[in-house]
Amino acid sequence: MIFHIKQIVMIAIGFMLLAGLFVGPIWMDKTRTLSIPTANAAISPSPTVIPGASQDALIDEIIVLSGLRKQIDHVGEKSLEDIHQSSKKPDDPILVEEIEKIVTEIYRPEFFLKQLRNSLKQNFKHTQLETLVQMYSTPLMQKITQIESRELDLEALEVFIENLVRTPLQTNRLQLLQNLEAVTRTTEFVTELSISTRRALLMGKVKGDTEAMNAFDSNINAQKIEIRDNTYQGVIFIMAYSYRELTNMELNEYIQFYQTAEGMWFITQTVDTLIEAFQAKSLQMGRRIAELTK
Repeated sequence: MIFHIKQIVMIAIGFMLLAGLFVGPIWMDKTRTLSIPTANAAISPSPTVIPGASQDALIDEIIVLSGLRKQIDHVGEKSLEDIHQSSKKPDDPILVEEIEKIVTEIYRPEFFLKQLRNSLKQNFKHTQLETLVQMYSTPLMQKITQIESRELDLEALEVFIENLVRTPLQTNRLQLLQNLEAVTRTTEFVTELSISTRRALLMGKVKGDTEAMNAFDSNINAQKIEIRDNTYQGVIFIMAYSYRELTNMELNEYIQFYQTAEGMWFITQTVDTLIEAFQAKSLQMGRRIAELTK
């Protein structure tokens, strides 16, 4: 699953501007191409499945195998880390402590897991869930899940990007990364999370002032295309770094997984649900901080 919670939060607070390298077009050498072998059927399902498993058991197994459980479990923890590291946090340590309590209370993993489980129970077929368990049990998908579960090494990423400037991505590699971004809707997810987080923090700062919030919404709507374009470049760079161990064929097979009926259904339910959940919790956080600062 292409939801690196820590990486996404870093993008949301402006990491895509690292060293000024995310400004302008993505570097690509059109003269350097690789032959991409035609992949077999996307992620040939493993015969492994839970015998006679219930709907709930299969859904929980998918959430674990996809790496989502591990990432969701750390949502609150990562949010607290970002508060500690933020240059915009209040100077008053008592206020910071109260905000941290609010974040810990609001961003509970149980809420996100419940929302995701409920969403996956809608319009499902039992055989569809079994197939997803089988797909996520394959060696390639487990390899990818391990890659996506790693902490982002910011220093290594900076070095990687600097090298990328000197040695552009090969055309086929860039196209694969762009295709993966498209099927996983990663930029959309990052953008919506970034906007909802910024809106929540502003709501706390202006104590929920309606005029200020309307001005923010109008400004965001006017800049949304630009925000998405800038975020897109940051996402592609992080994907290039995160999946650097995968061959072109492996990356192609991963894309094909999301193009299957099962993969497409799963990513759609997951993205839509998590965007809505994060927006709801960010709004709740903004209101709580606004009450705190009145």
